[in-house]
Amino acid sequence: MRFLYIGQYSEGTTSKMRADQLIYILKPETSNIIDTHIPFYKTNKLFRSIGFRYKKGPLINSVNTYIQKHVAQNKYDLIWVDKGVYISKKTIRLLRERTDKLIHFTPDPAFTYHKSKLFKDSISYYDYLITTKSFELQNYYSLKKKEQIIYATQGFDKTIHRKSDVKFLEKEGLAFLGHYEVEREEVIEALLNNNVLVTLAGIKWSDFAKNHRDNHLLNYLGDGVYGEDYVKTLQKAKIAWGSISKWIPEKHTTRTFEIPACGTALLTEVNDETISFYKPSEAIFYNGVDDLVKKVTYYMSHDAELEAITNAGYIAVQDRGFDYESIMLALLKKMEVLNEETN
Repeated sequence: MRFLYIGQYSEGTTSKMRADQLIYILKPETSNIIDTHIPFYKTNKLFRSIGFRYKKGPLINSVNTYIQKHVAQNKYDLIWVDKGVYISKKTIRLLRERTDKLIHFTPDPAFTYHKSKLFKDSISYYDYLITTKSFELQNYYSLKKKEQIIYATQGFDKTIHRKSDVKFLEKEGLAFLGHYEVEREEVIEALLNNNVLVTLAGIKWSDFAKNHRDNHLLNYLGDGVYGEDYVKTLQKAKIAWGSISKWIPEKHTTRTFEIPACGTALLTEVNDETISFYKPSEAIFYNGVDDLVKKVTYYMSHDAELEAITNAGYIAVQDRGFDYESIMLALLKKMEVLNEETN
């Protein structure tokens, strides 16, 4: 098999995690990677911002020129495009000519927050489109046959998101790693007011941190922690909040699986997706801010019960196919890239 992956391939990105798993599973005779982060970061910062927001300008030209150059005249059995929001119809047509099977995957909302006319105009050229956003399935169905649309959950990487040797009783406080939202500020404020030690990192939290600079309960780590630091921060916490964004109507996130995979208790809201992933004995479920604070303060002082939830959550996330290897393998079988006998 000749395989081509097109997407962001920087360390710490979930797209790189997917690419590595695909290569591991497929074991192609030839595998090539076109890292779209290369032309992205070579583009002027202002033009990057314009391209990110409006999907036009020099960034779009740079990305498409880079892809076209590196595809050249090569032929592939499978081309996998990850987050193809910058790729033009002209480039997609070229890819279509170079492969027997063209697949698009995105973990992002494609018709709301990250919408791209470039992507929408190119949908007809793909054999399959994979989304992790259940609330956007109807958008996909309106543009493509249902059998060509596949829903997949977010996931975690077993080689990265793992338990540490930190003993349970050495863990402390609650961790939240994610961008600022007004609803999230309300929760963090309430936890601090109830004497919960909070470790916080993510963009747009600087004003909140400044207002609490004298609060010994807040451990602010800046605009973000990534890679091994991200994992270690989760591992050290008794509880980590798998906050689900209110900017879009999603119902789970990568944190939903990364947190228990790191050996830490998952705090998550009740909805039809989260309760399908975990039993009440495997995660801390809440309904609203008051219930969240009540549950957190209770479990912070009941170590035996919290440790049992932590251990059960870790086993659940390992056993139910939420790791990227299992997810990618299932997708490849569904799309008949691999047969059902493949392990």
